[in-house]
Formats: sequence, C-alpha cells, structure tokens
Amino acid sequence: MSNFPPPVVDTAPRSTYTCAYCRLDSDGSATSCIHCGAPVDVRARVSVSGWESQPAIADMAKIQFAHSTVQISGMYVPAAEFRLAPGEGVFFSHTSLLWADEQVQLGNQPLKGAWNRKMAGLDLVMMEATGPGTMALSDNHAGETIAVPLMPGRAVDVREHRFLCATLNVGYDWFQSGVWYTTRDGDETETHYPAGMYVDRFTATDTPGLLMLHGRGNVFLRDLAPGQTICIHPGSFIWKDASVSMMMHLERPASGGWFVSWQPSTPWLRLAGPGRVAMSSAYDHAEGTGRIVNSSAASTVDWNSQHTRVQIDAMRSTLADRFDDGPFEAALDAFAQSQGFAIGKDKNRAIARTHEYRHPGGIDIVCTVVDTSTATAVLSNLSGVLGSRSSLLTNKLNKAMANMGQKGGEGEAVDGLGSPATWRRKNDKESSLAVVKGARTLTVTIESSMSPQDQLAWLKAWAAVALPTV
Repeated sequence: MSNFPPPVVDTAPRSTYTCAYCRLDSDGSATSCIHCGAPVDVRARVSVSGWESQPAIADMAKIQFAHSTVQISGMYVPAAEFRLAPGEGVFFSHTSLLWADEQVQLGNQPLKGAWNRKMAGLDLVMMEATGPGTMALSDNHAGETIAVPLMPGRAVDVREHRFLCATLNVGYDWFQSGVWYTTRDGDETETHYPAGMYVDRFTATDTPGLLMLHGRGNVFLRDLAPGQTICIHPGSFIWKDASVSMMMHLERPASGGWFVSWQPSTPWLRLAGPGRVAMSSAYDHAEGTGRIVNSSAASTVDWNSQHTRVQIDAMRSTLADRFDDGPFEAALDAFAQSQGFAIGKDKNRAIARTHEYRHPGGIDIVCTVVDTSTATAVLSNLSGVLGSRSSLLTNKLNKAMANMGQKGGEGEAVDGLGSPATWRRKNDKESSLAVVKGARTLTVTIESSMSPQDQLAWLKAWAAVALPTV
C-alpha cells in the first residue's frame, strides 16, 4: 500500500482554547480558565453513568470579569477574594462576607418578595459591594466553589442556599420550585419541599456576568439531550439551565395486602433536557415520606403494579429520536467520496450509529458513534422497574457497547485530536481508534494490509472529519 499514502490531517494548535466546562474561549495561556477557573487542558473525567466531574478550582487560581478579578484561596472551604475595579461589584448574602477593605462600599440590596422568602428559611438581607478595593466571601461548608460565567441572555436556576455571589449586572429573580408532597400522620398533615420551596434564577442582561455558587462535597455535571431525563436525589441538586424542566418522581416499594396504600414512597427529582445540570455528592439526609396523600405533578413507578412493561416500551420507543445522525453521516460520506471510497452499510441502533466504507485498494473503514448518555439513562430509568429482568437488558447493552469499542484491552494514547483518544492494534490487518468527546465515543476501525503508521494516520484522518459532528 506504499503507493496509497494516507491524507494529511491538520492537527496544528489553534489560536484559541475552548474550556471543556464553561465552553468559553480564551487564549489558553494561563494555567486555568479565566472565565470559570477550571484547569486548562484538563481531561474530562466522565463516569460510566455519564456524569462529568467538575474540576475543583485550583488554589490561588484567578478568574477575570470585566476589569475585576476573583482569586480562589483554600481547598476544603474555599474563599473567594475579590479585587474590585472602580464602579464594579457583586451582591451576596450578608452571612457570606469574610472580610473587606474599608474603601469598599457596602450596602443593602432590595430583595424581591423578601418576607415570603424569609418565611421559607432564606436570608432576608442581601448586600452589595462596590469597588475599588478588595474583599472576600466564603460559604460555611466543606466543598467546592463553582464559577458559572453567564453570557448575555443566559439564565440558570439555583437551589436555595447554594448561592455565593453574582456580579451587579446579573439579574436576580425567584420562583416556587413546584416540587412538593403532603404526608398525613393521624389527623396531622405536613407539606415537604424536597428540592426547596423556592428556586433562584440568575440572568445575564446585555453584558457578560459571573455567578458563583458553593457545592457541598464534590460537584458533577451532565448534559441532557432534548427529552432526555435523569432522576437525582433532591438534596444533591445545585443548578440547572433554565431550559431544563424538573418535577418529582416517586418510587413505591413492593408490599402486599391492605398495607399497599400506606407504603412510604421514595421521592426523586426528575430533570428533563435540553440543558446542563449540576449536582453535589454531599446533601442533607432525607427522612422517610410516610403516607403521601397529595403531591405536585409527579411520575410514579409502583413496584406492586403489573403494568410497568408499558412504561418500559414507551422509553425504548423514543430512544431513536434522541440521536441526530444527519451531520455525522453527511461529513463521513463527503470525505469518503473525496478519497475514492464507496459508501457501504448503515446500522442504526438505539444508542449508536455505524457507517461502513470500502476502497478499491483494499481498505475497509467502519465509523461508529455511541451515545453513552442515552444508554446509561435507559439503564438508570429501567433499574428497579424491571427487577430481576433488568439484568438481561443490562447485559445486552453492555455487550453492544463493548463490541463498539467502549471497552477492551489496553491501548496507546493518541494526541492531536483535541479529545482523549486510544489506539488499539488487533493484528497486522486491523486496528481501531476510540475518541471520547463528552458523553459520546467515536470509534474508527480500519482493515487493510499496511504499516501501523499508515493505519494510525488513516484512523486520525477519519476521526478529524467526524469529531466536529459528534
């Protein structure tokens, strides 16, 4: 095959660096992102469930907003130290103020619906600080400080008591969470709000702003596709994009006889995409629900019911609609034709799309993209609903993902593609390249008698074409 060299792939470094966490551009010259503080060039840490570990802001890392900066100091209970430019400032809860220079102007900020929020257990007094000068804010729990840059028009919703501060140009509002249930014990009833009675909403106006939150324990992020849902412990919720909807989900354990109607339920928070959500690994202990006599709108799985198969079939039937394969296929087809390849078979599965190509010179290429977020969402939704039958479906999905390059032996790390990549050479004729990008994995397999160097070059060429559409 020496007379059929692989194409040249442009892997030169770009003039801009896109942060994997806040997704804003910078020149990448600093050791941390100037917008959110995440370490530059950090490799995404994604668990098998699809959750992405939010990297803690390094000690002494600086974040720029307008002409001011904030430096995160400490590891266990970080402090946010601000150097405020003249006329610029932040607003915050009065309980978060750690220290301030005398020249910093401090004052009260009116709080919408203050008395109602005080009745819900929230702070009545909000403060604002205006530069020039330095000051510091801190939460009172061990965990991580989270920086959420807000571009104009973006809005995020935040759980009660997770707010640390926001720049003065960020708009603030609140609304009722709409997630509640009422229990009865004898003649007494009590209403519970597992996700908090109120949710804070912060919106950037006509200029970029900065929102800072505190997550107890470790923080994890996840992107939800349109219509994709995930259930989390209500106490772990930190923030979500305004486009993400939320409601309650109730799981009723199996029991028998007349006791069914009195059986306690387990409340979860169900989040539906599109958008990004964040949760923490530390949260307040949730008490048993007791007998639920009323609740907000909620999905329910009753383990005593014999009709769960209807729910399962409905979830499986919608999987194909969560994977837009058009851009992926178009990019591959165009590149294949430009290189003299014939377009082969397409295989469409609920969690993956596969396209095959063959060259007259004896080169077979198979490109597969696996949506691990969809697969794991299905498993998490079905877990507990199918009972012992769930193991069969789990085994089938795991086997399918293994066959498509998600699992396997040790491989060689490959640089130059902008995402973590691993090259595995099976034998003299076959090798594969797996590239992880967010919650999806692209696998390119080649079968041809050529040198290992040419095989890898071909694999990188196909991956470079497909990755922008993954």
